[in-house]
Amino acid sequence: MTSSPATDSAQDEVTQTAADAGKRVRRPRDMALSLAVLFVPILLVLGVGRFLYGDSTTATVDPAVALSSAARASMSPIPQGQVPDGWKVVSAAYRDGVLRLGYLTEADKGVQLVQGSGDAAAFVRTELSASAKQEGAMEIAGADWQRWTGRPGESALVRSTGAVTVIVVGPVGEADLVKLVTAARA
Repeated sequence: MTSSPATDSAQDEVTQTAADAGKRVRRPRDMALSLAVLFVPILLVLGVGRFLYGDSTTATVDPAVALSSAARASMSPIPQGQVPDGWKVVSAAYRDGVLRLGYLTEADKGVQLVQGSGDAAAFVRTELSASAKQEGAMEIAGADWQRWTGRPGESALVRSTGAVTVIVVGPVGEADLVKLVTAARA
């Protein structure tokens, strides 16, 4: 029995299609292996970098530029660029009439000193939260400060002198806030 050319080409097509289909099937295992080939070098580079260069480095900034910008804008009094021992200045900016200095404590908690002018009540509500409440008053280095609650888990010290309001806020205890106020002479 001889087959016709039409039947031979149909069988060849079916055989070719089945062979192509077998080559194109991708299993989840293949995808996992492909991703492993990509991720292994990335993880090696990150691991070697952390081992050689350490992971505990925090970028610090010099607040002098922000402080001088605030001074040129006639903001007074300007806080000193001093920080408590073991603390780091991690951000400093003066924009739109507001001076912001960010600090990291020895325990790696963030504290911010914010100074602006204008309506003190509106400034405090804007910086702390609309639900912020005054809790009392205290004297620090001869200046009157008010204790406030801010965002959840944060406490704040606020001082208004004329049109200038200074806020020191962070998720730290009152002792750390007082330490910053004393060092910065805010």
